Parts: sequence; C-alpha cells; structure tokens
Amino acid sequence: MDIRIGFNFLFGLVGGTVAYVAGMPLPFLFGGIIGTAGFVLFYERDGMQLPGLSPWVRMVSMSVIGTMIGSRFSPDLLSLLPLFWVSALGMLLFIFVAHAGNFFLLRKIGNYSKLDAYFAGLPGGIVDSIALAEQAGADVRIVTVQHFIRIILVVVTIPLLFLIIDGNAVGSFAGETMASGQYGWDDLALLAFIAVIGLFGGRRLKLPVAHLMAPLLLALILSVSGVISLNVPSWCQHAAQYIVGVSLGSQFSGISRALLMRGMRMGLLSGGFMLGLAALFASLTTELVPAGFEVMFISFAAGGLAEMSLIALSLNFSPIVVALHHLVRIFFTIWIGNYLSKSVFKLVPKS
Repeated sequence: MDIRIGFNFLFGLVGGTVAYVAGMPLPFLFGGIIGTAGFVLFYERDGMQLPGLSPWVRMVSMSVIGTMIGSRFSPDLLSLLPLFWVSALGMLLFIFVAHAGNFFLLRKIGNYSKLDAYFAGLPGGIVDSIALAEQAGADVRIVTVQHFIRIILVVVTIPLLFLIIDGNAVGSFAGETMASGQYGWDDLALLAFIAVIGLFGGRRLKLPVAHLMAPLLLALILSVSGVISLNVPSWCQHAAQYIVGVSLGSQFSGISRALLMRGMRMGLLSGGFMLGLAALFASLTTELVPAGFEVMFISFAAGGLAEMSLIALSLNFSPIVVALHHLVRIFFTIWIGNYLSKSVFKLVPKS
C-alpha cells in the first residue's frame, strides 16, 4: 500500500477526533471528511496527485452502516404505520419538490451539469446519495461537497434552533447516541453476518446502492419481525463512519479551490431551501397525524437518519417516528432517483 494513503487515514482520524471532542454531529463521518479532504487539498496544492482508495473500502463500511440503521427499528414500527400514512405520502411529495428545487438551483445558479446537479440535489442521506452518484458516473467531489454542506447545515441548525427556543441541548449536543450500551461478541458476529450477506446478496439482486440498501432492509426485516435484537457498540458506529469519511474525503483529489467554494455556497443555499421546505410540510401535516410541529419538522428536515432520531430522543418523543419518515425519504429517494435518472431523464445508460 502506498504510504501516502496512510496519511489519509491519519488526518481523517485527527479530524474525527477533533469533531468528536467538539461535540459535532456525526463526528467521525464529517470530521473524517474534513481532515482527509484538508490533507488532500494541502498535499496537491503544487499539482501532485494522491492515489485513490479502493471502492471496496467504502462499500464494506456502508454495508455495516446500513445494518446498524436497519437494526435500530423495532416491532413497534408496525403499530405506527397506520397512524402516519398521511405524512409518509407527504414525504413522497417532499422528495419530488425538494429534488426539483435543488436541481433548479444547482443548474441555474451553480451552473452544474445535468448529471451532477441531479445527484447533488437528491434529498437523500450523504452516504446513499453519493453511492448512487458514483454508480451513475457523476462527479463524486461535487456531490460530496453539496450533500456535506447541506447535511451539516441541517443537523447543526436544528439543535441550535431548539437550544435558542427551548433552552435545551438536543441531538449530539446533548451527548445522545444511537448505539447500544450493552453488547456481546454474538452481536458483533451477527452485525458482520448481516452486512456481508446484504452486501453480496444485494449485488446479485442488482438493487440500487445495493451495498447500503440490502443490509439495511435485511436488518430492518429481521428486527421488525422480532427475529433479532441487535446491540451495536458506539465504537463500531464511529469506526464505520470514520472509514466512510476518509473514503469520501479522499475524493477531493483534483478538486480546485474555486469548485470547492462554489460547492460550499450552493450547499448553504440548498440546505436553507430544504429547511424552509421542511417547515412548510411540517405545518401542513401536523393536524393530520398524532405529532406536534417540532416532531414533524425534524421528520422532514433532510439531515442524517441517526442525527434526526437523536434530536427526537432528546425531545422525549419516540425516535422511531422520526426514523420512520427518514427511512421513507432515504429509501424512496434512492429508488425514485435511480429510476428517473435511467428511464425518464436518460442520464444513466440502462444496464
């Protein structure tokens, strides 16, 4: 292995550690991106080029993350579905409106290509959206910057808003975690087993973003049906996020300062637009479901599934309601985005 690749992991670890100590949301993911990207941009300032990481590094880590997300759901999910079908349908409309608005902003103001604007504007999570963009041949650097800035804006702004309004820290600022405190080696073995089966099974089934969605769906089905109850240690969650963060940060190789600044400006614009849209949809659905505006706002706010669930946990409301909406958003963003890109907009050749 080229020793320079080791520096990617070193600076990613430094960035993740600093972000963790500072109480940043999803610290080892975002800190890993910042630390690695910072090293890459500094190293390549004189035109030198760093070697890339194997795509399997990120794919394996994504399969672990997918398994952890799916395992966080419980049989209680089935009893909630009849109560929130209206807001779930509203989420589908939110996906189309958010994606169309983002696409318009990124094309007309950001001057991105159709392919890059399409995937950079997806209202999904950072991991799944980038995986879908990479699969389609979009510029992963552009897509990474856009989703990174948008999600950072959402997951930092919302806790600050509640801190200002209610005077209480929520989410990562309150020290909450989606990981389980008690776990055994059997939990780790089961986590690895589901991740591996999902990774390779999903590829054989040719699912979109199979390395993330297949383990997530498999873990969700097993958890909701009561077959398994998986306890995930916090270090495993951090390790998976760290590997993905380093892998994404290394994608900044070859990116210009101008492109980076444009991405940051457009990320802030896109994030602000989606926060406003989330508030609108929350106000429209609050009277139709057994939940208040605050809960529906964080259910529609397009941040990370885990982080939004943590905020709900800090509000003393079951995070499963918030997680349900974000799961619907992520799942249908992947399926709808993948289908439309191939069959309607012809952005990706049919395989």
